[in-house]
Amino acid sequence: KERIPTEPVPSELQLLVSSFNGMLDRLDDGFVRLSNFSADIAHELRTPLTNLMIHTEVVLSKKRNIEDYEENLHSNLDELKRMSRMIEDMLFLAKSDNGLIIPQQQNLAIEQIVERLLAYYEPVAAERNIKLKLAGSGIVQGDVLMLHRAISNLLSNALRFTPDGETIRVTVRSGDESTDIAVENPGEPIPVDQQAKLFDRFYRGDPARREGNTMNVGLGLAITRSIVEAHRGSIWCSSELGRTVFHMGFPHPNCSDGAG
Repeated sequence: KERIPTEPVPSELQLLVSSFNGMLDRLDDGFVRLSNFSADIAHELRTPLTNLMIHTEVVLSKKRNIEDYEENLHSNLDELKRMSRMIEDMLFLAKSDNGLIIPQQQNLAIEQIVERLLAYYEPVAAERNIKLKLAGSGIVQGDVLMLHRAISNLLSNALRFTPDGETIRVTVRSGDESTDIAVENPGEPIPVDQQAKLFDRFYRGDPARREGNTMNVGLGLAITRSIVEAHRGSIWCSSELGRTVFHMGFPHPNCSDGAG
């Protein structure tokens, strides 16, 4: 927590002192993020573990028929699946933090990936009379499974917050330097001060994201950002006038620099 003051230091050493203090700042920030992440993991795993123990204790409190035992096992299985998915997601993010996520490099028609995902989500959207629209085309160089997962996370997120009867639009634009993908949905706007935090692990700015919600543990957008950055791309959110848009920009296959 202590820093070397620069005032009494000779001018020829001030750059060294500033660099040293900067290193301490980065280390301090890393420790804080690690501590917060550990606390978040413990908090998220505590809920399903508590549910498992309570369900099991209640069933074991007296003799029951076979149907009751089966119902309890199914309930426990749901909690175990949630924990398993959470652990897999955290392992993916840990690999990403250490540069171990290396995408395959192949030129992909990104609109084809989007089309398959829209077909997958169509039955869920149809139940709520939500329309799914795609416009544009473009090429992205990368890993088909990773990009499939990243776009799927955004579509799942859009479906969760889109009012019934509205339309979710996916737009692909191909420029000279990058291919941009925008997933847009209507709904309550996200405050500006929350937009950057959306990609933090376990962040839940919306009150609807209640603790114990098995559909969302706050890792999807963090994983999407890791995938995009592993492809040398960028991701950001804009939300105003009742429309929320998640933008992903990927460098054109012929460009060596990342999208910005």
